[in-house]
Amino acid sequence: MKTKEALLAILPELEELKAVDFSQYAPPYPNLLTAFLESGEKGLPAFQRFAERAVGKEAVGQVLLSLLQYLLIRYRRFNEYAVVKPAVKVFLTLKGWLNENGFREDWNRVLSSFIGYLVSMVPMIVEHEDKETALAYAKLIEDLAREASEKFNDEYYDELLERAVELRKKVEES
Repeated sequence: MKTKEALLAILPELEELKAVDFSQYAPPYPNLLTAFLESGEKGLPAFQRFAERAVGKEAVGQVLLSLLQYLLIRYRRFNEYAVVKPAVKVFLTLKGWLNENGFREDWNRVLSSFIGYLVSMVPMIVEHEDKETALAYAKLIEDLAREASEKFNDEYYDELLERAVELRKKVEES
């Protein structure tokens, strides 16, 4: 299966996926991904329409979540910078898709499970990007950490927010 090509057909704006090693990725719905790639269509809305006809729109969320999990595993296991920016972008895409399609509780689970990874990525982003880009990512991740802190009212998320604020301030001061 041409996994990378199928994912790029679904998310063509995520050029950074081209640098990711997908040799160990076993996506859900491989036949759906192959059929979508072969259809020649592009983009998440087209993939959603395609998935709805074939298996149901829930498949879209499962594919996005699986992709996010794979990127985060590669980040934690191999400390690969190539997966960092795509992981943040897929996280945001998943947030939008879940909320727009009536899966708000699933978004809450994703946020609670994975926001810590994003906060931990900020130093690596700072190391590899110019100040303006690093600051944009730091602010975005801080906003997501704030959302988690406000939503879950738990010390862990408060600490993540504090860390995100500290990291953003360091970028601003550099």
